[in-house]
Amino acid sequence: MTVFRVTPIGIKRIKIMLNDLRKDKRMELILMNNDAFIKRGNGKLTVSYGESLLININPDKNSFDKTIDENILLKKRRDNNFLILPLNNFVNQCNRYRVLIEEGYFFILCDKDGYVIEIIANDQLNEDFKKLQFREGISLRLEDSGTNAVNIAMEYKSLAQLYGKDHYCDLFKNWYCTAMPITDHYSKEIVAYLDVSRIKIPSIKEQSITLKNIAIYIEKCISYRSKKMSLVGEEIDDTDKLILSSLVRNGVRKAVMDEVGISDRALRNHLNKLGILFDADNDIKIIMTAINIGIIDTHGNIL
Repeated sequence: MTVFRVTPIGIKRIKIMLNDLRKDKRMELILMNNDAFIKRGNGKLTVSYGESLLININPDKNSFDKTIDENILLKKRRDNNFLILPLNNFVNQCNRYRVLIEEGYFFILCDKDGYVIEIIANDQLNEDFKKLQFREGISLRLEDSGTNAVNIAMEYKSLAQLYGKDHYCDLFKNWYCTAMPITDHYSKEIVAYLDVSRIKIPSIKEQSITLKNIAIYIEKCISYRSKKMSLVGEEIDDTDKLILSSLVRNGVRKAVMDEVGISDRALRNHLNKLGILFDADNDIKIIMTAINIGIIDTHGNIL
């Protein structure tokens, strides 16, 4: 792709064009229904190309060079584990999606800021991604990666479908991508963006169906979590969380008492309280509910 040098007059004209397109965009958003999505030929892509050009994104870049610090990534993954877990569970437990992974499809989960927090792909793709420095922690925001399906979905809060040549950077020239927001319907907030992609395929019409099926499952999980957390969140104190964490890792109450430093009676009081809050009549059900609503993860990490 040729890199254009834009003169000050050219920049002014592009800005005027973008402002006009944004006005049209706001009107289109008002008229859009829930089934509408952004795809090849849509004027919104023209707006994104212009913005990529204005901020001097290099269309010939050959690697993903914008990434966050490892400690920041670990925190982002920990904070968003309530999204990562159901995504992995759904993909790994359903034979249809495991087959898609083996065939070359891959899933990209981004946090609400556009940073990649989970990649699910087969071994060959993971090796290929290393050459591009495509890994968890990289940014798919417009200002870092140019026009792509994820930042289009971020900008318009809608499903976006991009063929290889629809992207601004040559990095994506063989990527056929479909992305959409993940919404917590209880809090009515977008909490993440999910992308399903394939390299060098003739059509991506079916990708939106695959993506929507997974998104529906994740949204049900996180909405359930938010509803439950709103009911029990204020009742759960730090000691309760330490007990739940220890119980997952150790499995027996004696080890929990030693690790947390509480008496048998105090432990029973806390577990009785949790049992009532979670409507659970044994330790296993208490643990499973705590995991499902996002207090701890399956390894006992406090979320």
